[in-house]
Amino acid sequence: MKSENLFSDQESQDLDKISISESGIRAEILMGFAALSIFQTWYSQFLEYKQIVILSGSGNNGGDGFALAHFLSAEKIKCKVFFKEGTHSEETIFYKNLAETSGAELLPLEKFKASDFSEQILVVDALLGTGFRGKLTGVVENAISEIRKLQSRSDIRKFVISIDCISGYDPEAKAPFVPDAIAEIGMPKLRNLIFPEKISKKTFHPIGFKREEFSTEAKVLLPAKIEEIQPYLHRDPSSHKYGNGSAFFLGGSQGMTGAILSSVLTFHELGGGISTILSPSEKTIQKVLKKDPSLMIENWNPKENPFHSNFLKKAKVIVLGPGLSREDSAIQWSLPQRIPIVVDAGAILPISKLELGKNTLLTPHIGEWSQISGKTYSSLPQAWEDAKVWAKEKSCYLLLKSYVSILCTPEAKSYFWRGQDPKLAVMGTGDVLAGMIAFFLAKGENIADSVRLSHSLLSILAANREGYPTAGKIRKSIRKVIAHG
Repeated sequence: MKSENLFSDQESQDLDKISISESGIRAEILMGFAALSIFQTWYSQFLEYKQIVILSGSGNNGGDGFALAHFLSAEKIKCKVFFKEGTHSEETIFYKNLAETSGAELLPLEKFKASDFSEQILVVDALLGTGFRGKLTGVVENAISEIRKLQSRSDIRKFVISIDCISGYDPEAKAPFVPDAIAEIGMPKLRNLIFPEKISKKTFHPIGFKREEFSTEAKVLLPAKIEEIQPYLHRDPSSHKYGNGSAFFLGGSQGMTGAILSSVLTFHELGGGISTILSPSEKTIQKVLKKDPSLMIENWNPKENPFHSNFLKKAKVIVLGPGLSREDSAIQWSLPQRIPIVVDAGAILPISKLELGKNTLLTPHIGEWSQISGKTYSSLPQAWEDAKVWAKEKSCYLLLKSYVSILCTPEAKSYFWRGQDPKLAVMGTGDVLAGMIAFFLAKGENIADSVRLSHSLLSILAANREGYPTAGKIRKSIRKVIAHG
């Protein structure tokens, strides 16, 4: 499984303390590493703006701001630092003095006003770090309010960078503001990954923390490049249909032919060798055969056990639910345990009530997950907390689909997919995703890797289409990827 550790706020603070105590490196040196890396990465951007303003809090995040001001001033790039007065750490005081000596102009934070700027301006948010808890108050609240006022102005060019995290952001509440960019320091942070708004640019700045030696509850899946995916998409000259992957699909109620077709055709266009479909609708059967007479499809009576099909003896994966209506989805029979099962759309709620196992993957979006849990969620973190507990209790996998998708495992691990792609925010992508996951499972991959490869491929396909393509057009890009990469 190709992934890297993803750190909660507490885990971030723990790694910070452990790294300092075990390595013997002083905190001000690490602060300097971070500021220098940000300075070098964003150097050309700093040169573009006539005014650079750094907003520094009283904690170590503010120290990062002072350290950055030192490097800017040392290179004769003028900047102003509006800082919160109060008790500062030794390392923050060190860089505050250094910034002032280097030529940075230091001003009280309460003097920062959006209306005072008439030229293009770059604002660095170094107000609050991951240790902040509670409500915004006082001069920091006012400063963030001024950031919003500045962002709302149409008469000047402006750019806002948050250092390490967005100041004042509580994952359970509305974001206080949306920066244009974020410069993350030391370790990938969960709070940054689940930030609900689109941030145009994110940069990561390692400072020597041994983050992969630290144990975290969550991990972030690493995207697969096309070079990793392509070997799965090419058939061996001596291969046969069952060797290329066999899949059993159940779905396609009346009026929802497109959903089951999308899943099945995705499976085959990727290289799947053979499949069969059980559908409760004669009209769906007619439409499927009209679309492609080579497809195998049978009528299914929802009152009968679908798992008695002879084809299941040779199938390597089962997909339940694409295009399945509530009326046709009262599945109450024990699930086969021999092969992986992907449970999507209409089958999710009834299947969730059955005894599940480590070969089962449910793929609900937030609304479907709410039906399973019986709760309403105001944020993704709330839904995730319940989903990971449920997946462990049911001993199954659950892929919670949202603006950030989360794979919860039977072992209470969570794998996050970081991609936020507006091209994929269209009906039908879930059906395509189900077909992709089925394909990789049929090729022998485990559930977690199949999810990673499928999300990666879906993003690659979307990037190959201009504008905002339909799910069907995204699927049809598979042929181009197979041919040209």
